[in-house]
Amino acid sequence: MSAIGTGSSRKSNSVQAVEEALQQARMKVQGFVDWGLIFFSAEHLDQAEKIRQILVENTPGTQWAGCSAGGVLSENGEIFGEPGLVILLAQTPEIRTNPLTTCQRREHSPSVAHQLREFLEGLKCEEPLFLFFPDAYQQTPHNFINTLRYTSNQPQVFGAGSCDDGAWNRSVQLGQEEIVEHGISGITLIGEFRYQVGVTQSALVIGEPMFITKVENNQIIELDGHSALESYVQAAVELGFNDIESAAQQLMLSFPLNPQEPQFVGESTIIRHLSGIDVVSQGLEVPELVKEGNVVSFALRNRIAAEEDLEIMLDRIWDTLPETPDFGIYFNCAARGRPLYGEDDVDLKQINQRLGSFPIIGYFGAFELAQVPLGLQLYSYTGVLVLVYL
Repeated sequence: MSAIGTGSSRKSNSVQAVEEALQQARMKVQGFVDWGLIFFSAEHLDQAEKIRQILVENTPGTQWAGCSAGGVLSENGEIFGEPGLVILLAQTPEIRTNPLTTCQRREHSPSVAHQLREFLEGLKCEEPLFLFFPDAYQQTPHNFINTLRYTSNQPQVFGAGSCDDGAWNRSVQLGQEEIVEHGISGITLIGEFRYQVGVTQSALVIGEPMFITKVENNQIIELDGHSALESYVQAAVELGFNDIESAAQQLMLSFPLNPQEPQFVGESTIIRHLSGIDVVSQGLEVPELVKEGNVVSFALRNRIAAEEDLEIMLDRIWDTLPETPDFGIYFNCAARGRPLYGEDDVDLKQINQRLGSFPIIGYFGAFELAQVPLGLQLYSYTGVLVLVYL
């Protein structure tokens, strides 16, 4: 018989926080715990080893994985901008788990990406579900993407960049045996269960799509034969922005994953912010590889866009499998939640309204990773919802 329990704490004392969250989760999971997840805010970074010790002492034999984050969440609510710690305990006989927590031990020892590939291919299982918590500061997400795309057993990867609140650019990953800094943590789930995944965007396309007609040094110089900077400024003015700095916080660029059949919603597109301008060349800089002939569109990031896209995603999930999940993990962008909506729990309320009440935990990360039909993708300004049905 399966059982899932979650717990959360807002206590600033790390020992009290982990004990409180464990106690809450234990009320729902009696006896042996097969595996667990833990996510905690930057305020608990320095006590990560003590947190690990308490987990191990109180759940002998349990396989653990987790990390630090910009904020955390559970069905009890989001905790952002203050101390927060959330725990999921799982008693799941139908699921076999394999945790991984590691870093590069020495300068010439195997890289983290190499260790990751060896770990996954050593499972001897096709398409394992892999919940992945990589460091966002000293690890390059594209290195992991390149590794995971060519891993022979094709893991189905979902996760987010482990971080802090931006104050120190420091992250911690936690496992059953150790904690590491600037490494990776994660856990594979293999067995008799079903799962669904949804990717939701914070921005909706405005205006007509445009062709990238000139590129220099990975800058977009022309859109539809016109100055890219002028096109961006014109769109910003029409939306009521007074300067390009304020526009850059909300006016994004949307790149379809499939340029031949472009779509600008959900998992089919990636949103990138404007990272710079070149007045001389009239170019736009974005953190994305750009090519002449590809299609792009401007997209407006705001609360209305995020709520509408989340509703579309949840409707698709419910229409595909109209059952309340047994548990979920939500990888949310640190630029969503309170920074986007001005209040907490907006996404969680919408999820529960559409899918019902179920145990869920997650965290606010620096980027998001999701396996979609066109392969593993690096997302930003998105929420990645993983739902498991036992």
